[in-house]
Amino acid sequence: MKMLRASGMSTCWQFVRYCLVGGVNTIIDVLVLNALLWRFPTHNVQILVVENSVAYASGAVSSFFLNKYWTFQRTQRPTGQEVGRFLFSVVLELVSSNGLLWLAGIALSPFIANVALWGNASKLLAVAANAVLSYLLMRFWIFASGTQDRPKL
Repeated sequence: MKMLRASGMSTCWQFVRYCLVGGVNTIIDVLVLNALLWRFPTHNVQILVVENSVAYASGAVSSFFLNKYWTFQRTQRPTGQEVGRFLFSVVLELVSSNGLLWLAGIALSPFIANVALWGNASKLLAVAANAVLSYLLMRFWIFASGTQDRPKL
């Protein structure tokens, strides 16, 4: 029972670390998106999706390293398998994010005239929905194979 409780607390703190890393990556993502919206203002949802793709990719590199070494506490160098799984995961998340962003952008467009507000509101809805998918992919697929260097309980 004591070991089960320790495992549950470990998973809880892991999720907290994941959320903090996600916050940093989201800040990078949103800052890049806003820089693009400022430089190339648009109310065209297709262009917003392109700008979102650039912004999303900007947070992916920090996400990999912060999640690998801090969230999931893997100590070995990145493996080809981890990098491949991560890139596949990023593509899935980007497709999901862009799909959600497109839907939100279409739905919010008639109600929000300000480009920055429209883009950010659409982005916020997409980020919230994508966070769960991202955690599950990283936790159970990308970094799942590193059992040899997990911290001892």
